[in-house]
Amino acid sequence: MGNALKMETQNDKEIVLKVESNGSVNRSLAAAFLRTLLYFDVFSYPLTREEIFNYSAWKNFDKSEGAQTLEKLLERHLINTHLGFYFLGDDFRKVNQRLAGNKLAVKRMKKARFFSGIIATFPFTRGVYISGSLSKGYMDKKSDIDYFILTGPNRLWVCRTLLILFKKIFLLNSHRNFCINYLVDTESLEISERNIYTATEVALLLPMYNYRLFEKFLTANKWIKEYYPHFVQQNGYSVKGFPFLKKLVEKLFDNRFGDFLDDFFYRTTARFWQKKHGKAAVSKPDSELFWNKHVSQYNPRHFRLNVLKLFREKILEFEARTGFAVGEG
Repeated sequence: MGNALKMETQNDKEIVLKVESNGSVNRSLAAAFLRTLLYFDVFSYPLTREEIFNYSAWKNFDKSEGAQTLEKLLERHLINTHLGFYFLGDDFRKVNQRLAGNKLAVKRMKKARFFSGIIATFPFTRGVYISGSLSKGYMDKKSDIDYFILTGPNRLWVCRTLLILFKKIFLLNSHRNFCINYLVDTESLEISERNIYTATEVALLLPMYNYRLFEKFLTANKWIKEYYPHFVQQNGYSVKGFPFLKKLVEKLFDNRFGDFLDDFFYRTTARFWQKKHGKAAVSKPDSELFWNKHVSQYNPRHFRLNVLKLFREKILEFEARTGFAVGEG
């Protein structure tokens, strides 16, 4: 998987920076806040004060210290604020864009709940969670609703194939409300790729079906606390699907025939992807497609790698422009 982004923790050496106004500020805390704002600036997404506190990788600070640190950054014109949101640069339209996206997300959540219930009904689906922009409470007119799905052991490819067939037949292959790019089975709950992008996606997943399994999933991925030590687990929703029908169908495949089908769909899908994208371009951590028997992940247009690259570039540009070192990205 991609190289983990280095974030400061409580063990970092504390440095105090003298600022133009009276008093001093914890430089490491300021750097952590700036990294948080720089990361979300990749998406032109301003943050509230509370979000900055919750998303910061710096472990030991209280809210009064955090508020003072933000004020010092404002005094030095390193950050900006508008309507209670903090951001980099002078483009106040980012705030209006966020507010509009937040409102649209509320409307799209109705569709997300409906389709989450459908996905929860499919055989061997064990957990359904919203990922992508909607999990952060934001959508624009072009956004798809993304789902992170946990499946039963050794049935991921049966589950995925049935979901894809449903999308192609009944939704005319539309991704808008039914984008299932990431599936993991319950034998592989720990995500091996560790960086700020993956940590953000895991920490901000919105549970829709099977909250208990979600808690187990988070326990298997405690490493996200290196990036989000203050994150608050989202409560989400509770859709049910049709458990009787689901159990009935699962019994038909809970045997060697089911094992055969899962292997068959796994091999068939792998051959199709290799033929379409080329063997050198798939099944690698930094490729658009990554899969094995327990994971199916599609990363359109190398979105994850592009986000991490842009994040690093933003850090370098900010440091060169301001002379304020914020650490590596």
